[in-house]
Amino acid sequence: MKVDKRTFDWLIDAWAYSGTDHAVEYALRLLKRMEHFKDRMTMGGDDGDDYELYPDVKTYTKVINAIANSGKEDAGEQAEAILNRMIDMNEPLTMPNTYTYTNVIDAYARSAPYNSNAPYSAQRLAERMEELRATSTSEQVKPTARAWNSVIGAWADWMGEEMPWGEYVGSGAERAESCLDIMDELASVTGNEDVRPNSYNFNSVISAWANNGGGDAAFRAENILERMEVLYRQTGQEDVKPRTVTYNAVIDAWAKSGELDGAHRAELLLGHMMELFETGHNVDAKPNVRSFNTVLNAWAKSGVFDAPVRALKVLSRMEELASSDWDDVLPDATSFATVINAYARSNTFGKADSAYEVYTYMKEMYDATGNIKLRPNNIIYNSVLNACAFTMGDFEEQSRAIEIANSMLMELDESPYGKPDHITYGTYLKVIANQMDPSPARTEIAATVFQKCARDGMVGGMVLRQLREMGMGDEEFEELVGISIWKAPSLSDLPSSWTCNVIEGKRLRRRQFR
Repeated sequence: MKVDKRTFDWLIDAWAYSGTDHAVEYALRLLKRMEHFKDRMTMGGDDGDDYELYPDVKTYTKVINAIANSGKEDAGEQAEAILNRMIDMNEPLTMPNTYTYTNVIDAYARSAPYNSNAPYSAQRLAERMEELRATSTSEQVKPTARAWNSVIGAWADWMGEEMPWGEYVGSGAERAESCLDIMDELASVTGNEDVRPNSYNFNSVISAWANNGGGDAAFRAENILERMEVLYRQTGQEDVKPRTVTYNAVIDAWAKSGELDGAHRAELLLGHMMELFETGHNVDAKPNVRSFNTVLNAWAKSGVFDAPVRALKVLSRMEELASSDWDDVLPDATSFATVINAYARSNTFGKADSAYEVYTYMKEMYDATGNIKLRPNNIIYNSVLNACAFTMGDFEEQSRAIEIANSMLMELDESPYGKPDHITYGTYLKVIANQMDPSPARTEIAATVFQKCARDGMVGGMVLRQLREMGMGDEEFEELVGISIWKAPSLSDLPSSWTCNVIEGKRLRRRQFR
């Protein structure tokens, strides 16, 4: 089989999207081999077949893409170093183009969470693209909405400028929004419509405000949505049309806002989406299950006294719509878990029972329909346990919370839906700590649960923290853990077999909702 340039390009692409730690290393090795063939040909050391292995702008851009995909802290600098090499070569076949610059900007954007200078460098390169466009007779390089979207993404991840005293000052969302005005002005002044902001850019800025979560973030996000609606009404252009994902991002901003009327504003926006769809004014604004789930989350986080009731009404509306052929709003496990969390966060009397009833209803629906989206999972069980942990009331109420917690822990352990994880065990210990008075019986229960947790390899930070807060004596704690409570043991002090199955953060959530 003859190996040619396309073979090398394909291999570089394969490494670029492989997700492996050494992808950049292998992509650079392939580029180096191609450069070696070029050098050998230049020195007259081989026949003309080597010409077919010369790296060109496409090859270098693919290598830069591999660097960008690595997301490493120095990815931007490494990518720009290759860009500068291409410029220094001053050869037609390797002269950087729009895609090359865009990939370098991408490299800076993806390293922004770890590199506070990355957004500045990303914007510098986007502005450099305009300089090159303005001074060239060709359009080999020109700024585009795609390139600027990476700049917006870089600012969205920016934590602010670090001050000497360790605080961060500045708003990445504010900087991201300013990019929209820069893009608009560039398009109007230069006539380059490829740089005019589109729905992807607007959505990215809205998400930046949603994730900012402070001050007037939700208001700013909704203002951008209104700007899109006005633009679409005035121009009818599809590329500025707000769609479901746009409205969902603004609803999310209200859910995270902490505003007293945040949940109410989120639900109003959901109603606006339904009106737009039903009247035909914007059929691409049709709410989906994520729209409703985000409103449910807004109510769960709202802290208002009737939040669980409001959440249940939203859940009922989802079921009502689903029964009338809106299949994409049928409640799923996330919907029910969020309603349960609304109870857990509330001061509602009997919330352990209420949370358990919501779980039971969901399980009955799953058993009746077999809908995989309603299949119980750890998050559902853990949410009910959380409601039990924070139940308030008299002795009867506390006893009922413990009874439900026991049932949930045993049921999960014996079910085909999953097994107790570190959150399950940690939350159950919280139930025992909150609902039982200090006593030898409480200590014995906690010890039994911890021992099973250790056998399952599920001792995480929450489990250890709850055990420390159980009020055990030092002797009892040391007999159980092997280390004095006064030495403040950490997970690293424990046998690895006790912690080996703990999965934290986003990886845990992805695994539970597979």
